[in-house]
Amino acid sequence: MSSRQKIYVGLAVSASVCTGIVLFLYLRHRRKLALSKTPNSKTSASIFSHRGSQYTDITSSSSDNVSGNSESVKFRSDVEVDIPGGCIPLTTDQAIVLMRFLDESKNDIERLHRILTNIANSATINESQINLTNAGCINHLRDILLTTNNDTTKCKILLALNNLALNDYTITHFNGIVSIVINLCRTTSLNSSVRLYGLNLLINMSVLEYLHDEYMKDINEFDLLIKSTFENQDEMLSIGKVLVNLSTNKLNIENLLKITSIELQIIVKLCTPNKKLINNDVSSKLEDILLRYVTFYCNLAEMIVNELQHKSQSTYNIKSWLIDPLPYRQGAVYFELFDHDKQMSSKSILRPQYASNIINKQIKRLRHAMDTIRQIQFESSVLSVNDEFNDDDHITTVTDFSTPKKFPESPIIIDDNNLENSFDVLTKDVNEQFEDDNTILPDPCSPSDQSLPSFRSANSTNENNTFTSLDESIST
Repeated sequence: MSSRQKIYVGLAVSASVCTGIVLFLYLRHRRKLALSKTPNSKTSASIFSHRGSQYTDITSSSSDNVSGNSESVKFRSDVEVDIPGGCIPLTTDQAIVLMRFLDESKNDIERLHRILTNIANSATINESQINLTNAGCINHLRDILLTTNNDTTKCKILLALNNLALNDYTITHFNGIVSIVINLCRTTSLNSSVRLYGLNLLINMSVLEYLHDEYMKDINEFDLLIKSTFENQDEMLSIGKVLVNLSTNKLNIENLLKITSIELQIIVKLCTPNKKLINNDVSSKLEDILLRYVTFYCNLAEMIVNELQHKSQSTYNIKSWLIDPLPYRQGAVYFELFDHDKQMSSKSILRPQYASNIINKQIKRLRHAMDTIRQIQFESSVLSVNDEFNDDDHITTVTDFSTPKKFPESPIIIDDNNLENSFDVLTKDVNEQFEDDNTILPDPCSPSDQSLPSFRSANSTNENNTFTSLDESIST
């Protein structure tokens, strides 16, 4: 082969390589465009619960994700703005435009649902969460949630809020949403999607302590919501997770002890699986529920122990209401941890008999904490009794009358004239007193010594020991 032919072959090979590279890049670019414009039914908005591994994630169904990964919507005149739907973070400008879309679409349900789905998908990325929050997304969603009667709209808003609640910054903009969601879950029919998404939002909002005070402000409404979840295992598990998160904050102790809808004995009976009658899946779910409620009691009991044992001045106010049952209604959690009879009843059914070692360990923790509270109560009662007798500010002085008082001796001067005059005056006073005496004298015919034995009989000891009980009536 000549040199000229070699050059031609080299050029042909180089051209084919370059053409292949260009074709590869072109196809890759076309594929990206196709993916960005084609709805992807597999993409979903994840709702992450507690940061611990014991909590499950919930994803929206494919029907919730109408828009796919990208949303291209006309805004104002003929301008089209391409809004990414979860695969790419939203920019600040895109978040602002999306909020304008949201305002204009309140009367168009179909378009509103597409935008809400886009927000939910975008809110799975940290950068998008911040940009959406700064654009006022949380306030917009809260307003729509308060005014809409469409359950699908509520579900999509709750999905978006669930994802936004995972960010430490965005959670600071959730003021007022806790009470809205609690009321929404209470007034919605049982086993509905709205309740499911609402309860999971309550989980996510309780992960951080920032919103705990809003749960405590509505503790009575929250108590009623807890009671309504006992008919559904999934709802009962969700509310148990909320209780665990709230019980990690010692500032919540006083209000959590006021809850009356929970009783440990009932929880144990409901959630103790009978392996002969139910399958393994149901048994596992029951143990998951039981684990949450036992952990809730453990957290409360151990924090109470720490507060009672702590001797700093800052805890005295807490200790005062911890040992005072007056602020608590009958059936409150307070009595399960402080009342001796309630403690014994609960401990009688709290046995480490479950397949889960975690539950067995938590039960042992709870029993130990209850014993410690009981011991502290006993020691406090003993100390209070000792303080009453040893208080230096309340010393009682007892006068000793057995020893006659010694008065200072002074010289006595006896004057015969004064003594005689004093005797005359005394004689005169005695005579005047007996002149006015109307006492009946004894009959001279009666024995002269009768009055003496009568006096002795009335005041002497009963020799026969015949005493009359005070409860018996005297008959004549």
